[in-house]
Amino acid sequence: MLKKILIGAIALAVGSFAEEFSGFSYPESVYGAKNYIFVSNLGNKLEPLAKDNDGFISKLDSNGNMIQKDFIKNLNAPKGLNRIDNTLYVTDIDRVKGFDLDSGKEVFNLEISGAIFLNAIEVVDGNLVVSDTGTGAIYMVDVKSNKYERLLKLDPKYGGPNGLLVDGDSLIVVGYDPASKIKGSVVRVDLKTKAVKEISKPIGALDGVVFAKDGSLIISDWGNNAQGVIYKMDSNGKYTTIDLDYMGGPADIYSDGKNLYIPKMLESKVLKIELP
Repeated sequence: MLKKILIGAIALAVGSFAEEFSGFSYPESVYGAKNYIFVSNLGNKLEPLAKDNDGFISKLDSNGNMIQKDFIKNLNAPKGLNRIDNTLYVTDIDRVKGFDLDSGKEVFNLEISGAIFLNAIEVVDGNLVVSDTGTGAIYMVDVKSNKYERLLKLDPKYGGPNGLLVDGDSLIVVGYDPASKIKGSVVRVDLKTKAVKEISKPIGALDGVVFAKDGSLIISDWGNNAQGVIYKMDSNGKYTTIDLDYMGGPADIYSDGKNLYIPKMLESKVLKIELP
């Protein structure tokens, strides 16, 4: 279901209207490809580590209308989405899986040994970069050889690596502590040297990260007491909260260059607004 809603005066040049899509089951990530929008869903319960076979990926048209709720099904708790050629890749707890974008048929399946909370996916030189929020590891997956290697293990003081964003020869990583003992930070990882540079001090339970129109960062934060917020952050780590209503569990956000898609996991909805 698609609904247009008035969200009031939004700072940072975001438009006055938004579109809200419903009909999901704890949506975690959004990704656009071939004039379609794909949304990963944890399933019937908010259990991100449960191997219960009820997770799925929904397929929407470019206007947000549901084409098929369970276009790809029989997953456990699918999260991050990305694409190489005609294959849609998704993390599913301890596996990376790939599906044909047209048919939904599985074409790739790789277990990451020791992984417990595979999360975001980015693409670097035809390979996948995958975060494991639970162990702190970031992996490089070669989809052609069906092999992987660990790039690095992020220092726990930054939180577990959650959202990823490629920026030239570096990787922006936002942190999230599943145990909620510390607040996550934003860091930059040099993909060649593996050196880690802190961009921001600890902020919160950070989930997704994309570029704003001006090249700064847009970051989602689960916030306090499930009152999630969206930030805009410059290269020095200075950030401003975008003036949106609190949302339940803003997860792995997606940008198509014009619009920002925010999966509101706890509300089982996806919010679409103008990209700040």
